[in-house]
Amino acid sequence: MTESLPSPSEATPPFHDASGYLLACVYLSVRALGLLCLSCSECGFSASHIELQLVSAQGPIAVFSDHDQLCGRVVLDHQAHHTGKLILSVEGCFLYSGQTKHVFCRISHTIDVAPPLPTTSGFTFRDVFGMRRAPSSSHLSLKSVSTERSYPFQLSLPQGSKPGEEMPPSFISQTLGGNPMTTTCEISYKFFLTWHPELFAEPPSCLEVPIVIESERDFQSKDAGLGASGDAWVEMPLVTERTLPMKAAIALPTSVSFCRDSSIPYFVVFSTTPRSRSLAREIAADSTIAISLVRQTEGPSRILRRVAKSNPRLKRKRSAVDEDEFRHKPLPDIPLRTCFQENKTIYSDFLLGFPKRPRHFCEPGAHPSLEAQTSLPDGLLKGKIPLHKDMLPCIDWPGISVKYYLDVSVINGIDDLRARIPVKIY
Repeated sequence: MTESLPSPSEATPPFHDASGYLLACVYLSVRALGLLCLSCSECGFSASHIELQLVSAQGPIAVFSDHDQLCGRVVLDHQAHHTGKLILSVEGCFLYSGQTKHVFCRISHTIDVAPPLPTTSGFTFRDVFGMRRAPSSSHLSLKSVSTERSYPFQLSLPQGSKPGEEMPPSFISQTLGGNPMTTTCEISYKFFLTWHPELFAEPPSCLEVPIVIESERDFQSKDAGLGASGDAWVEMPLVTERTLPMKAAIALPTSVSFCRDSSIPYFVVFSTTPRSRSLAREIAADSTIAISLVRQTEGPSRILRRVAKSNPRLKRKRSAVDEDEFRHKPLPDIPLRTCFQENKTIYSDFLLGFPKRPRHFCEPGAHPSLEAQTSLPDGLLKGKIPLHKDMLPCIDWPGISVKYYLDVSVINGIDDLRARIPVKIY
């Protein structure tokens, strides 16, 4: 679902925003939220006739893990009508480049509110004639002042349907000094509470509360995949359209996962086939190596509308069997159209030649064997791609996708060897 942001003059939200002004989704001010600190693990928000109490393990700010359950309760004021509905919903939005808001997650829960059932007691003949009229709504409201109208709830956050799908954590970033790795984007979550009374004279009450979703802490302790000895690497070959007297590959850490505070180390190597020293020297001197880091961002998909034909075909008469098969034939799936898609190169580097030749590390006084020496590549290029802590992490979730690819090419004359390797940035 995609929504265009209204202009400030046209923005008249019906909800009462408990935060006042959301400066950052992750760093929320306790004063701006207007929180009522109930305990070290409970925070409250209030509006007309309703009060929301959320249980959070991180103090007054409503912070939850992507595997947590949103627990709490709703307290109705005694002046609120005795019947109605409480609608609770959680919405996740992806705001990219400050232009369009993409809603990629929405869950809701409804609580029916009704007056408590009267206690059954035996009526006498005199009591029946003594009852003149039914109790009014105001009488019921005043009678329920002593008893708190509290309604507990428990909402489960959606989980991925396949391995690798994780609910994206709250995130906010702005373009810093023209750095192509950073962009103005935001992943935010809000909790909506609406009270719909059955009494039409009483207006509905609405409450909007920003919450923070963070990933499991176990996923924050990953490294770049380097072992203690620094040799945990994997080689991925570069391919070409025709057969060449050379082969090339790129070596990356085995996990191919990198933290935003780190960098992506890599090696580009080549070998001649069959081995030729003169050709190896020529390739090492004249080759051009291009390294690029590409970010692919996709928003949610929109269902295309079915359009009726202006001139329908003449219907031919069908038999009873054909008519029955036609009636029960399933309709084809409606195609989806991606509302937003962007491929952006956030880092690129061009290098001329392979400046080094690999070698074996041996103990002092020892020499590598001839077999080990001949198995080494003819040329090597060592590099590192610096990342940024404010860059958008990888996201794999229905309705929102952020992927990173490492494009590598070795150009020698008219020949080109290429490879695209997906990398994970968290």
